[in-house]
Amino acid sequence: MDKVSDTVTLYGISASAGLACGNAFIHYEQLIRVPAEKIQSGEVKSQLSRLSRAVLKSRKELETLRKEAQGSVGADLSKIFDAQLMILEDDDFMDRVRQAVIAKLQNVEFVYQEEVDKTIRALSRSKDEYMREMISDINAVSARLLHNLSGVEGIRQRKAKSPIIAFARSFSADDIMNMRKSSVVGFVTETGGMTSHMALFAKALGIPAIVGVKECLSRVKPNQQVCIDGSAGCVVISPTPSEWKLFRRKVDSLKRAEKKLFLAISGLKSETLDGRKVDVEANLEVPTENDRRIADAGISVGLYRTEFLYLSHSDFPDEQEQVEAYSKITKAFGHNHVTLRTFDLGGDKFTGHFRDNGESNPALGWRAIRFSLDVPKTLRIQLRAMLRASAHGKIKIMFPMISTVEEVVRAKKILAGVKKDLMSEKIPFDEDIPIGVMVEVPSAVVMAHRLALEVDFFSIGTNDLTQYTLAADRGNAKVAKLYRPFHPAVITLIHQTIQAGHDANISVAVCGEMAGDPKATRLLVGLGVDSLSANPGSISIIKSLIPQIDYEKAAVFAKSALSMQSAEEVENLLADDFNT
Repeated sequence: MDKVSDTVTLYGISASAGLACGNAFIHYEQLIRVPAEKIQSGEVKSQLSRLSRAVLKSRKELETLRKEAQGSVGADLSKIFDAQLMILEDDDFMDRVRQAVIAKLQNVEFVYQEEVDKTIRALSRSKDEYMREMISDINAVSARLLHNLSGVEGIRQRKAKSPIIAFARSFSADDIMNMRKSSVVGFVTETGGMTSHMALFAKALGIPAIVGVKECLSRVKPNQQVCIDGSAGCVVISPTPSEWKLFRRKVDSLKRAEKKLFLAISGLKSETLDGRKVDVEANLEVPTENDRRIADAGISVGLYRTEFLYLSHSDFPDEQEQVEAYSKITKAFGHNHVTLRTFDLGGDKFTGHFRDNGESNPALGWRAIRFSLDVPKTLRIQLRAMLRASAHGKIKIMFPMISTVEEVVRAKKILAGVKKDLMSEKIPFDEDIPIGVMVEVPSAVVMAHRLALEVDFFSIGTNDLTQYTLAADRGNAKVAKLYRPFHPAVITLIHQTIQAGHDANISVAVCGEMAGDPKATRLLVGLGVDSLSANPGSISIIKSLIPQIDYEKAAVFAKSALSMQSAEEVENLLADDFNT
């Protein structure tokens, strides 16, 4: 029996799925604070020359990082370093620094630092997510430049004999890039959100990560054992010996599964023991070097989130940029289909004149299909790009957060107009491109029989469906205990959606995190789902389970789960079944 321990469990926001365990490494931001020094007028030229040399060195470093990022996280996400280069070489800002050095006769490090502080104070008054990311980029650039001015090397995650879980207030994009070259197997931060640069890079690089964990730096000590579950947003500090052993086994099991992923999944049949076909597909959100390997294994894409195009640009890309991006994705997957979802952006993620700081609850506000229909020009551009890309491969189009039949009718009308324009312009596209909707709002389930008459397929987003059904914000640590994906109410809604789809002879997929949970596979198969779309790291194990399942018996199993009264009952049922 374990002795009483000092185990601490913290919750934050899931930034990148996956399990990891290791020793805590606390990464404190070491910003150089340079005191003011008076200089002589004859020293001004040498001070400004030092600044120019530091800018040149910083530029070369950022260009190297950008090139490295293009090969590892994709061209679009690597544009974050373009933003940092623009900050580094902002002419107006640098002119203010030079003029202040001349006017005040102070050392260039102190003057630069002062000007950066003024800029950050002005930006910090904004609640906008983009402004917070800009502050993060400014901090990253200024730290780099000040280190290069002083000749002091910046802090990087170090090599260690054992795996490291890195803790910090925040990490820059290049910090996360460097994690791949170190012993860091996961990270935890006090700040950040699901669409922050930290989250985007962690997902692209496959590093388990949890952000927004309040006061985590005050709760963890260097070298303490730590376990993190990126999917659940859970951090366990100083686990008991049995908890540590169990978690290590899970991590090792997952690693073995990932190693076999690209070798094994191509030879596995997505078919139950009694011959029912259940496809296993991939959820993807940024182009990475893994796309080709997933495609070579014969895996289609059940959900490709297109938000990366907006989040990496901080503006809506034009039609040609989108055509090139979607065509590249489509060509990478060859004969396998790719389901492209139109922008699913919330009001708190917008910039420019679309920004609305007045939304107190963006999850229930102006987002996803609501925004697209209210700003049809943006939707038309995206649909034109998707249709044009469909000439290069198999594409499906999916609309997010549908809550009414009218929304689908309006979206299809815009799509029909775009098709008509392309035909008149003699631009080729797939005229029979399949159209689907995400079912993630309870009203969509209630209206599913009517929605099914308008589309070719449903895809159930269990993350949002759970959130909206149980009125529990999945990004809010205070109500994390209420967010229960296996609540009987959620399972019932999934079942009703599948029945409505099949009554209309359309396919129904599940693309939320539940699809990648091995404990849920038998339940979802028994409920009658046609395909499961999961994160790449889960595909191998999910696909290996399908041939072991008898569909008729799974249907009886699912019926027993539907009859239960609480989430705890269902969770225990699934755990007992998976462990036997």
